[in-house]
Amino acid sequence: MHLRIKQRLTLVSPWLLAAACALLALIIGVFAVNNYHREKGLMTDALLEKGATLIRFVTSSARGSFFEMRRGQEVTTEDWIDHVQQVLIHVSEDPGVQSLVLVDPAGIILASSMEHDSRLKVDPPTLGFISNLDAGGDGRDAFAYRLEQPGQGDSFQVAALFTPLGRRQLEQQRAMSEAHGGEMMGRMMRRHQSSPERLKALDKIARRQFVLLVELDMTEFNTAVRQQRLQIVILSLVLLLVGIGGWLSLLTLQGLKGSEVRLASLRAFRDSLIASLPMGLIATDSQGQIMTCNQFAEQVAAVQENKVVGKVPGVVLPPLLALEFDHVRNGNSGSEQMQKEITLTDRDGVQRALRLSRLAVLGNEGQSSGIMLLMQDLSQVKELERELRRSERMAALGKMAAGVAHELRNPLSSIKGLAVLLRSRFQERSSDRETADILVSEVERLNRSISELLDYARPQQLTRVPVRIDELLAKASSLLAMDAEAIGIAIELDVASDVPEILADPDKLNQVFLNLLLNGIQAMDQGGVLVLRVSATTDTLEIQIEDTGCGISEENQNRIFDPYFTTKPEGTGLGLAMSAKIIEEHGGSIELRSEEGTGTTMTVHLPLGHPGTA
Repeated sequence: MHLRIKQRLTLVSPWLLAAACALLALIIGVFAVNNYHREKGLMTDALLEKGATLIRFVTSSARGSFFEMRRGQEVTTEDWIDHVQQVLIHVSEDPGVQSLVLVDPAGIILASSMEHDSRLKVDPPTLGFISNLDAGGDGRDAFAYRLEQPGQGDSFQVAALFTPLGRRQLEQQRAMSEAHGGEMMGRMMRRHQSSPERLKALDKIARRQFVLLVELDMTEFNTAVRQQRLQIVILSLVLLLVGIGGWLSLLTLQGLKGSEVRLASLRAFRDSLIASLPMGLIATDSQGQIMTCNQFAEQVAAVQENKVVGKVPGVVLPPLLALEFDHVRNGNSGSEQMQKEITLTDRDGVQRALRLSRLAVLGNEGQSSGIMLLMQDLSQVKELERELRRSERMAALGKMAAGVAHELRNPLSSIKGLAVLLRSRFQERSSDRETADILVSEVERLNRSISELLDYARPQQLTRVPVRIDELLAKASSLLAMDAEAIGIAIELDVASDVPEILADPDKLNQVFLNLLLNGIQAMDQGGVLVLRVSATTDTLEIQIEDTGCGISEENQNRIFDPYFTTKPEGTGLGLAMSAKIIEEHGGSIELRSEEGTGTTMTVHLPLGHPGTA
């Protein structure tokens, strides 16, 4: 399953991978921006909360401590501002606080944690900022903030409306003044200023509205933001590198898969090429073990590739082949090329003439990586050489026959004439007349032999006409039927129903069939069966003449078609040679299959249609 998924991944288009990488980069960018804004918002909320806390603390401290410190004394606005000034200075000692100022609606600094700023006016941006405060805000909405960027650095400003006295405190003071009378009122009058005047002063202060402005140092904030930004950049780079690495890995995997496919294709092509070579190939590696053995080598060496690969040649190959590899293993240089011819029996028991060529397989640095043995089948070449020599002999024989015939026929004609003249001078039935008759018949026999020799030596002129082979065979067998019956031979004719006519010379074919039938009859002097079979394929007509006679020995089978070769005392040795020549002139062939003591089968192959010009 894992391998199947891996193979599917290797088929992914590079453009799809590029799109995936772009999408990953976009996701990383969105993630980074969102994370940055989230962290910045959290830091802003923290600073706002700190500023709001400071403002609440200043407000509550200023109100509470003011009553305690000014108890029994005259209450004025200046006293209250001075008191707030002290509170601001005290609160500004908190880490991260740059300044706290109390500003009136006109932007005049009434109190400040930095004393030298008092009675100064805030800058226009700050004035615009505090002018937009919402008097009706409640809770967190009552506070406003902004980021100020002066020349020295950033500061975070938090502002809120500030009233010296809250309504609840003022109402409590009024309630206390109205509720207490008698002795308690007298004691209060003696310890404090008159209650109506004090309430009037407090009411005047309470009606005034100011702005309390807190400036916080953003050094820690900026440091945290920079660290967060750096972390986001690093994380983004890591994720991007991981994505790019994955993309490159997929591209590499795809390239590797493509290389594997090409390599497999090359291996398949190499194996197919080696298997289809018209010669045998056996190769060993540097360890002397067989690595390759193609089909031709399997047939010739009578082995199977799966049983010899990985084995030592001396164990699994025929001795004549293993000797070539052992020759190298015994210390001889494998880089020397070797060629030799041997005769080997193949898997089917057929003797093959082979030419062996031994070559060294060299590595990139010229070192020996193994041995390659090539085996070329020379059986057909040897057969062609024999045919060539036979043709040369036949050509020489033809020239000789023509010369001999010319030189012999003239004297023979004279001899025959003299013999006829002498015969006429002798009496009937005398010994001299019989001698003259023998002389005439022998001269005629010599003339016939010379004519046969000339017919065999010169090219035949064929007269092609449509011919039915079954009719020719029936005619030839009828001519020999009486002789066959006399010695107990039965002639059987087996003709297929789809045998067509062919274009051939009927007289020449009749001569061939008579010769083959006569040879079959003469081979069965004790009787037997002579079978004639005719069948057709898509392009060939096949005629078989099978006898059950004595057969032909193996040593004579290769010479049976040679001129003047015969095993019969009365034969001339030109019958089968002439028959083979006629069949070849028709574009066909004649084959012999015989087993001594069993019988002989002569097979004639003739092409259907017109093989050439007549």
